[in-house]
Amino acid sequence: MGDITRELEALVRDRLVDWPAGWEGYHWPGYTYEHTLRVRDLALVLAAREGADPDIVRLAALLHDIRKDAGREHAPVGAEESAQILADHGINGQVRSRVCDAIASHSGDNTPAGPPENLCLGDADLIDSNFGLVATWRFVTIRSGRDFQIYDTIAAMAEWLPQKNALLTGLLTRSGREIARQRAARMQVFCEQLMQDVQNAHRNGTFGLLDLVEHIHNDRGRHFLAEQLVEIERETATRKADGMVKIVCRSLRAEISGLH
Repeated sequence: MGDITRELEALVRDRLVDWPAGWEGYHWPGYTYEHTLRVRDLALVLAAREGADPDIVRLAALLHDIRKDAGREHAPVGAEESAQILADHGINGQVRSRVCDAIASHSGDNTPAGPPENLCLGDADLIDSNFGLVATWRFVTIRSGRDFQIYDTIAAMAEWLPQKNALLTGLLTRSGREIARQRAARMQVFCEQLMQDVQNAHRNGTFGLLDLVEHIHNDRGRHFLAEQLVEIERETATRKADGMVKIVCRSLRAEISGLH
């Protein structure tokens, strides 16, 4: 399975690392590729806790957005193409069927009675896009790409947060709900403190939350969150950063690695 996994990782990278060519809806070049890696890692954490087959989860997570270009139909279309990809790589019929079933149902079509592999993938996908500091980073980047002003984006967090919290009911595993709640709480603290700093015009000479968000907003052309975080960490090493920024960077590192 190891060689096949590495081959599929290379295939996914080639397909998604530069997709789309420009901004498209809620997507920008490279986002879906990084999202895929985060979903794989988080889905494997959920699989270990929920008793799901890690091999099925790993393959399904790697391929779950292979046809993201198909838009709303990307899940069933992706499952169909993944069946051929897996067959070409010698994956047997039963494994192939289970992997493709998870892919086909990951975008909102799971039910509580579904296979645990399907639920782990669906929950990991929902969590990465909507909960935590990665999701907040995504929110800022999307609005920056649509030419919203930074202070309008920060103000919009007051309406955005309740919309995200409403999605908690869509999570179908105990572990997924636990991780999502932890990320949602972290996201809430971050956004509320940021909005408070703006209201108080809080700048004390340190590299604070407002500086961090301005960096994200202005650096949208870099595309890769992991690269942006390296730059942020370099800033915090050369400039005096407040304690909250350091906590945020550590939390982002954990989320990027698929941890809660």
